[in-house]
Amino acid sequence: MKFSTAALCLFVGSVSAGGPEISLNLKHGGYDSISSALTPEVSFTGETDDIDFGGNIDFSDPTVKIPKKIWGKVSKQTTSGWTLDAKVEASHQAYDFGDGEETGAYVTVNGADEDKETFVWASGAASTAGVTPLRVGAKKIFDSESAKYMISPRYDAETGVAEVVLGVEKDDTKAYLTVSEEEQDVMIDHQINDDTSAKIKLSVPRAGLVLASLTHDSDIGTTTVTVTPDDVDIEVSKDGWAMGVNCADSIKNLASSEPTVRFSKGIHFGGNIDLSDP
Repeated sequence: MKFSTAALCLFVGSVSAGGPEISLNLKHGGYDSISSALTPEVSFTGETDDIDFGGNIDFSDPTVKIPKKIWGKVSKQTTSGWTLDAKVEASHQAYDFGDGEETGAYVTVNGADEDKETFVWASGAASTAGVTPLRVGAKKIFDSESAKYMISPRYDAETGVAEVVLGVEKDDTKAYLTVSEEEQDVMIDHQINDDTSAKIKLSVPRAGLVLASLTHDSDIGTTTVTVTPDDVDIEVSKDGWAMGVNCADSIKNLASSEPTVRFSKGIHFGGNIDLSDP
């Protein structure tokens, strides 16, 4: 049996008047030695005026001397009621931007109307390798007395795949149909009762299971069982603790598979950080 540990430490600080509000997130995952476990990934988020910002550094990689990711996001509201936000994420050795280039930036733009019924989005990447469009899409929600309906056309420039997602929500059930030239997927999400929900996703052309999950809340915490064609995963979480077991094999071969156990704990500290000059 393999063990992977995950620790999560969140430090939230507020600053004096005029300074940005910053949150720090310290996290590490599965490691082969104590020394590598003591060099975790550190991420930070914050806001100042109308700009949200953040970034992270992976100290487990000794070759990285600067943050792997730094991002900023600004939001504006138009006179017609639309909310627009633009986010730029610059990264180093975190993504492959093509032609072996590992330094560049992702740009995303999102918009939503005043009633939150119409949404649009687009994204792209820029580096010395060039400027590349990534994804573009839109979503429209129609609300009626009987149910809520949704249509969402999307295009992925990287794969060249165009698809349309059709959705309906009624009472405790949500159903989505994703249609492209190659694939047709159906996903159904149902709230069985106050404590239990179930989700299943099927591929129509292959007539096969893509994903099935069951989530249940009880005194011991929230238990989620997820089954895919490639693995079976069970996770229990409560009060910041989470423990999971994953078997990277089909459900038919569980007896011979080698499970991986993981656990994590969230710790929260409160305090004030004064970033102003003394």
